[in-house]
Amino acid sequence: MQPFRRPTRSGIQSESTVPAFNEEPAPAELSDSSMPILEAFVCETHSAALLAATITSAINAFRRGDADKSEATLKPYVPREPALISVLRNGMLETDLDEDTLAVISDFFEVLAPARIALDQYFADANHIGTERASVLHQLPLSNSWRRACEDALVAIRQLHGYLGRLPSQYTSNSEVLIGLLQEAANGGSPCLDDEGKISIPDLPQRRHTARHSICQPCVLTYNRTTAQAFVRDVSPGGFGLERVPKLAPKSLVLIELPSGRRFTGVVAWCNGSSAGVRFSRTLLPNDPLLSG
Repeated sequence: MQPFRRPTRSGIQSESTVPAFNEEPAPAELSDSSMPILEAFVCETHSAALLAATITSAINAFRRGDADKSEATLKPYVPREPALISVLRNGMLETDLDEDTLAVISDFFEVLAPARIALDQYFADANHIGTERASVLHQLPLSNSWRRACEDALVAIRQLHGYLGRLPSQYTSNSEVLIGLLQEAANGGSPCLDDEGKISIPDLPQRRHTARHSICQPCVLTYNRTTAQAFVRDVSPGGFGLERVPKLAPKSLVLIELPSGRRFTGVVAWCNGSSAGVRFSRTLLPNDPLLSG
């Protein structure tokens, strides 16, 4: 993959989902082999953008007497860099998204790093001198870094907006809701807080029934006494979403080995072209590292 080039922001345009492991895919929705990766990019970017708007909303409200400024309250909402983005930066992921789109997505996740550092510095001082004094000292750097994150999130969301016609309409609705939230947060508002100053994240139209986490790892797939190389796209407590698989018969038993050496057995829930879903023989525990990575 060629290195990203930073696009000119003035050129950014204004303003069929991958099935879960146990759902039969609609053939028309999966006719484009790149769509699973597209949906993964959209979901990861939308999720991180929503969390960025949430943290920014809380920071914008620091001057309010009823705002909760504690680490325990804020830290669970801090967006992290998903494995998908790390894989993208390492040039290990093939996608037909255009260069500008990949660049602005990468820029958004890059700008979250200094924003997280600024927040960690605030947490450290808050634990030492108290949240009230620390929030006054850190308000400006926190506000600058997290509003910048919202601005970069807006660029990424708008850039992805043009691709959403290939996904279910709820993703377009998500995009429109997120643009409004990010704009308000970037302008100093608190759209993700309720009237009492508590975090209250608005529901998005597209919500997964089972949380899936992008892990983007190669794997060794064993089936019908045959071994093949494949790619684990994502994981949920109940199964894997796979790419680059051979033709697999539904309900057949498979063994999947990850680079870490972990092995998982399951049955093929569905297979469509080079994509497949595998249902685990045993559901993952909530604290499994794959679900928290």
